[in-house]
Amino acid sequence: MISTLAAVLMRENKPSRPAREIYLRIIDKEAAMSLSRMVPAGKAAPRLVVVSARSAHHAHSAAPAASTRPEELDNPNFFQKISLRFQGIPLKGETAPPKSMFDDCGKEWSAPQPLPPVPADFKEHPDRDLDCKTNLPNNKHRHIRALFTNFPYPSRPMYAPKTRMLMIPDSWLTPFHKVTGTSGPYLFVGGLAAFLVNKELWVFEEQGHMTVGWILFYLLISRTVGFRLDQWLYGEYQNRMGFFKNLIEEDLKEAKEFRKNSALESDSLVAVKEAFPTIFKENMVLQLEATYRKNVQTVATEMKRRLDYLKETEETKRRFERDVMLKFISEGVEAQAADPKFKEQYINDAISQLKGLSPSQI
Repeated sequence: MISTLAAVLMRENKPSRPAREIYLRIIDKEAAMSLSRMVPAGKAAPRLVVVSARSAHHAHSAAPAASTRPEELDNPNFFQKISLRFQGIPLKGETAPPKSMFDDCGKEWSAPQPLPPVPADFKEHPDRDLDCKTNLPNNKHRHIRALFTNFPYPSRPMYAPKTRMLMIPDSWLTPFHKVTGTSGPYLFVGGLAAFLVNKELWVFEEQGHMTVGWILFYLLISRTVGFRLDQWLYGEYQNRMGFFKNLIEEDLKEAKEFRKNSALESDSLVAVKEAFPTIFKENMVLQLEATYRKNVQTVATEMKRRLDYLKETEETKRRFERDVMLKFISEGVEAQAADPKFKEQYINDAISQLKGLSPSQI
């Protein structure tokens, strides 16, 4: 008993080297005492020599083996690796835990996003939403009016309804709770099944016992790969729906573009209609401004042409008068120069002017 307690303390508390040596001595002593009790009374007790093979090196090397976990070992054995793989614990040096085949066991799959709700104004066919104000009589064909008026479109549920015992709807068993309590539905179903089997109203075939095996097989498959199967089916369904949505988008692309352009044109026409008086007024102002500028430009051009004409006329008149005056003067001078008396008189006037000049001026 003492050796067992010492072994438990040494395994759980992880004592130091001196304390571990004391625990080991206690265990050896207890083992020697147990062996001595096994010797018969009439015989001499054999001499038991306990040789301690635990040296300091052995104690030092055995301590890490007792305190080191398998995932911390540099080179665990084959069975330790298998155990760690099944537990999903990474080995030393691995950054991520391994993917175990049992990680998804027992998981319940749920969709990442709910189904879109049915719009309130959704109409599958015009006949579904006929107006109640028809020509039908008030007291006749009332059921027809009730069918075609306020007939909602059924929405698709996100998940299957709740069941009990894998196949019985919960809505069938819930009313029993008010009368019999929680166990009442199960007793009713069990009693009904026992009655049907007892009276041979429900007769089992020879292979009927295989139903239990199929149920167990279904539970095994649904609890092991059911989560992955549902996840894969949901992904494939989304891809298929995405494919059909892309086809619809491609088919309606031109229609959407035409609708968009038509909406823009309608908005522009409405804006033009609302701002037509202002546009008309601004157009009239622009036309008057353009006409005024055109008239001003025409007047300026005509004034410049008239002034140029007057200037050219004056210059021509002055040039003509100058030419006539120069011709008259040159002809008069030439006529006087040709007269001998004029030459003699001109020479005499020149001599008299020279004589009248003073010597200093000469």
